Amino acid sequence: HTCYTFEMMTSLKATSLSSFTSSHYSMMIKYDRRYSSLSASSSEPSSSSSLLRRFTRSRHHRIFASSSPTTSSPERRKQLLSPPHDISVPLPSAGKNKPPLSIERAISEYPWRGGLEPIENSAHPVQCETVFGAVPEEVKGGTLYRLGPGRCRLGSKKYAHWFDGDGCMHEIRFGKENGEVTMRSAMVETERYKAQETRKAKGDDDIVGARGAWTQATDIMDNLGKFPTNPGNTSPVVFNGSLLALCEGGPPIEIDKKTLKTKGEYSGKFTGDLSGFPMGFAAHSKIDANDGYMYAWGLAKPPALGHRFAKISPSGEVLKTTNVPLPDPLGFFLLHDACDTENYVVFVVVPWKATVGEIMPALIGVESFGHSFSYDSNAKTRIVVMRKSDLTVAMEVDVENFSSYHNAGAYEDEQGNIHALVCKLEGDREDLEKNFADMYNSVWTSKQYNHLYDVCLSVKEKKVLSQTKIGGDGAKPMEFPILSTKWTQTAAKTKSMPAFIYTLCFGESGGGYFDTVQKVATTLGANENHLEYRSKPGYFPAEVAFVPKNNAQKEDDGYLVFIEYAANRHASDVVVLDAETMDEVYRAESSYHVPYTFHGCWESSAN
Repeated sequence: HTCYTFEMMTSLKATSLSSFTSSHYSMMIKYDRRYSSLSASSSEPSSSSSLLRRFTRSRHHRIFASSSPTTSSPERRKQLLSPPHDISVPLPSAGKNKPPLSIERAISEYPWRGGLEPIENSAHPVQCETVFGAVPEEVKGGTLYRLGPGRCRLGSKKYAHWFDGDGCMHEIRFGKENGEVTMRSAMVETERYKAQETRKAKGDDDIVGARGAWTQATDIMDNLGKFPTNPGNTSPVVFNGSLLALCEGGPPIEIDKKTLKTKGEYSGKFTGDLSGFPMGFAAHSKIDANDGYMYAWGLAKPPALGHRFAKISPSGEVLKTTNVPLPDPLGFFLLHDACDTENYVVFVVVPWKATVGEIMPALIGVESFGHSFSYDSNAKTRIVVMRKSDLTVAMEVDVENFSSYHNAGAYEDEQGNIHALVCKLEGDREDLEKNFADMYNSVWTSKQYNHLYDVCLSVKEKKVLSQTKIGGDGAKPMEFPILSTKWTQTAAKTKSMPAFIYTLCFGESGGGYFDTVQKVATTLGANENHLEYRSKPGYFPAEVAFVPKNNAQKEDDGYLVFIEYAANRHASDVVVLDAETMDEVYRAESSYHVPYTFHGCWESSAN
């Protein structure tokens, strides 16, 4: 985009605004036909000077956080966060995905909400159109997998929580020779999805046919005595050559790489002693970057309570299982993420929980499981460290209350101390969950985002040595932290903090939803600032994947690959940034939109 602007400015260098003509206007349409407020049907600009201003600010920015114009004043921030937004989202006007009026109104208020809309279940590859740059050699032949809810409403019936949305696997493939980009998407056909489709075939579009963790089935008999079904919607991993969809709601689900069709539950392919195997798999089960061993955890199989933790060989043999120690052995907790070092796995157990008494109505089926949980702001947050070698507990320690969903990673320093790089929520967990419960009506502020902290743990002394905010005051509230693969593969040797952490962040536009990718420098020097990629108005990026350059020497020698929802087209773009400079180097447009995803993984051509 920057080069487009430069080319246009060069061609207009000798042209005064007063002599700006329709031919110049047509050139702007040609060079930036994606900008939401420009319509190809317009014949003349209403104001040549205003059009030129609109064009020059429509480009994508690689900026320094400290010089961001959005940090000006509270009045300016309030203005940026206030509707209406002047972007019209071209939603379907007919067919089964035509939104009801209430959804149309919600999207009209905040266009980012268009990215929540359902997608068709089709695994047919669609070729994307290159509109800027060229695919880097290291990206050619690679595949980006993304997983998230393919739908979070059934007709006019919204699911009771975003996390209940039916899973959809997305594949963005880069051609090995010419880098040609294709995209395809297919629903994860779980038993829950099949039950729902059976209902739809009978014309029951608004009826929930299977119980979810938060969303009760419409028919009470479909809830009584039944455990919530697995939506298969959270995190994709490639393990032992198989593509798996992970979610706390059940066991891994295998997806056929060739067709993107659902093959079924993967649990039957694990070998070894399965007697203590967890009933479900946490979405962020860890695969060691160096030896390929998987460390997975999830709810224990009834009638047992608690969480089970398993060590699995690269070939799928279950080597050992054990319990994760919890603050209340009879309580129910959500262990969504963990972080691992060379020798340890670190769990952050936040007091988002339900007691046996609170969960009992859900076990019977008269209340949902998810709504049985609440956050205890007076309780401590517990950190549990377990050894990879034999899954024994290395230390447990309680710290001051904080809430967290994700971690960036962890490492061991020269003294043997563990550094867990942990997200800490800025505001109240209850407020965050209210947003998740009704995404179509949610409004986001910095309080629903996080800051990263370096939590230093002494295994020898069994205590927390320090908790240090990463990135200083210049780092914006964030989510979905990602590290360079060069660091993750060498951390055991370097024993040092990563130099950079890439996150999505709250850039104070678009109704507070993710509009920026930031590169957080973990140890700022006197002349250093955090770099940012700022999306255009009406464009909303997803979590990035790091792709290293060939023979990379520095930690940030690589590329960031991600998809970006374009509200003005109601479609998604494929974007590649230079991870060092945060400059955009490639962009392609798809013909359809990818509903907002949770997580992804990158598979290089070598695999």
